[in-house]
This record gives sequence, structure tokens and C-alpha cells, in this order.
Amino acid sequence: LTGLQVARILEEKHKISIIYWSKDNKWYLNNTDLEGEDFLDAKKVKKNSINIQINDDSGFYFKKKKVQLDVLVNTCHGGPGEDGTLQRLLDMINIPYTGPSSSLAEICMDKYLFTLLLKNNNLPVLDRVLLQGNTESINLKPPYILKPRFGGSSIGVEVVKDINTAKALINNSNIYSRGAIIEEYLQGSEDYLIAAFGYPNLHFSEIEKPLRDQDSSVIYNYEDKYLRNGGLEGSSRELPAQITEKEEKTILSLTKQVIQSIGIRGVYRIDFLKKNSSIYINEVNSIPGSLSTYLWKNTGISKFTIIENIVQEALSESKNIWNEEGSDGEALVKAKDIESKLG
Repeated sequence: LTGLQVARILEEKHKISIIYWSKDNKWYLNNTDLEGEDFLDAKKVKKNSINIQINDDSGFYFKKKKVQLDVLVNTCHGGPGEDGTLQRLLDMINIPYTGPSSSLAEICMDKYLFTLLLKNNNLPVLDRVLLQGNTESINLKPPYILKPRFGGSSIGVEVVKDINTAKALINNSNIYSRGAIIEEYLQGSEDYLIAAFGYPNLHFSEIEKPLRDQDSSVIYNYEDKYLRNGGLEGSSRELPAQITEKEEKTILSLTKQVIQSIGIRGVYRIDFLKKNSSIYINEVNSIPGSLSTYLWKNTGISKFTIIENIVQEALSESKNIWNEEGSDGEALVKAKDIESKLG
């Protein structure tokens, strides 16, 4: 859905094609006139199969002809599109892309690593503990929040009363197959979100307070974000959030410190939790839904401007990412025979 939105926005001034990456790891070329429901019909979106070739002119190929791309706008949420996998592939075939680099993507997707990094920079985060199969107790007060270590969109985020309940969930769901984390559940906390992009200069959106469905959810979950009112842009929210000047300054200051700690590329959405007078950094979404363009609607910065800026950011960076230092063959010349190294 984000990809379709971005395509419609950019085609005002650019020639746009859509590349659909299917769940069975195949690639298809499409036009911008599709709707979300069209992707439920394989016949509509799987007509034009393309493949990746790695050669002297690497890239995507339709039949025997290379697909000419200036830049790829990455709108993949979660999984291999946001965890560094796709980024490394695009680096290898030398296609500029928007959003996080492979290293940034990995940092933002790994909730445990992200927490350790921010704690090391003395930033306020909730303690998170890796949940292992042999975990019997942890030094946190129940109830807990259980989350996949790697993941996005609030999928697999559950409130659990104790460790045994959490372990039962991870043992019966593939969502936690790459790891799970536990953190304390802050009952009565509030969510606050802010977005930012860094090219050509650092810009911040207004601060949003998402409004949960109090009848069905104790946390801001996948259904609140993506299924109510037609999707993310139609979700219930306060924009700008009705907070004190001190709270606004704190969130802005913490956002800047997060960016100073890990950098920024593309559009980030930084999520916070507030309980009483304490504000905690929850996570950074490095490829947020709709690229969070709706958070700038009261600022005078258009959706086109935001996306055009991250496109230009991708194009401004050097394509030559490989460091060839030490690959001149000198070590090969001076090396002894292999047999001598086996003794």
C-alpha cells in the first residue's frame, strides 16, 4: 500500500514502475494504476516476471532487457525488506535506494540490539530481556510485553501475565522463531510518535498521539494501526498531540539524540511511551507505513517534497561502495603454498 501511494505521488514528475516482491521470493513488474486488493489476484500482478542478474551490467531484467532504474524507493515493511537483506542485494547490483542502509536497517529492526545501543548512550529506554527456552525468571515486574526480537507493524506484540505464558506463545508461533524479548508492561502509558527525514536538512513532523480502541486493546496494536478506518492514514489520532511544552521539547530532544546515535537515512518514525512524567524511547521504524508523510500535513511540507528529498538523497550518494584496499594481490604473491598451511 505504501508503494502504491508513493508511486502515485511521484508520477506527478517522474516515470514510475512498480516492482512487486512476492512472498515466494519472485519479482514482477507492474504499473501504478493498481489498488491494494489487486494483489490478492495473482493473475493481475504476476504477469510480467523479472529476474535479477549479477554480471557486468547487474540489475533487474525483463526477458533479456535490463529494466532501467535511476533509484528504487524501498517501501517494504518488516522482514527482509527492512532488516538489511534487500539493502545488501541492492548494494551488490549497484542500484541506489531510499531508506536505511543495510547496517541502519539491522540496528532498527533488532529490538534488543537497538535497546543496548541506546542504553549505552544514556538514553531512556525500557529494560528488555532476551527470552530463551530455558528462561525461568527475569528481573522485571509482571505483567510483561512480549515482542519478536526482529519484526515490525506490532505483529506478535502481546501482553502476558508471566514467563510461562510468554514461553507457550513463542513455542507455538513462527513469529518468534528468530528470537523474542520481554519488557515490563507500562499500564496506563501513552504512545507518542514523531517522524523525521535528514536530507538536505533535518526536518521533524508534528508529534502524534495515536488513539487506541480502549474497548479492545490495552496496547497500540496492529489492528489499531492498519485495519481501522481504512488503514494507517485514517487511524484515530491527535495531530498535533495535546502535550505540554516541556513534553514536546523532551520528545524533540530525544529524537535528535537518537539520530545522533545511529544516523538517519530516508524517513524515520520514532515511537515513544509516556508514563506519568517519564518518557521512554520505544523504537525507530526505518520504513514507516505511508512513509509517515501524513504527519507533516499541518506543516506546509508536501508529501511530494518529502519523498522527492529522500529520492535525491539516494541519488546523491556514491554508487561505488566497495573498498578494494588490500585486494591488490600482494598477499597472494607472498603466501606460501597451501600444503604448508595445513600442517
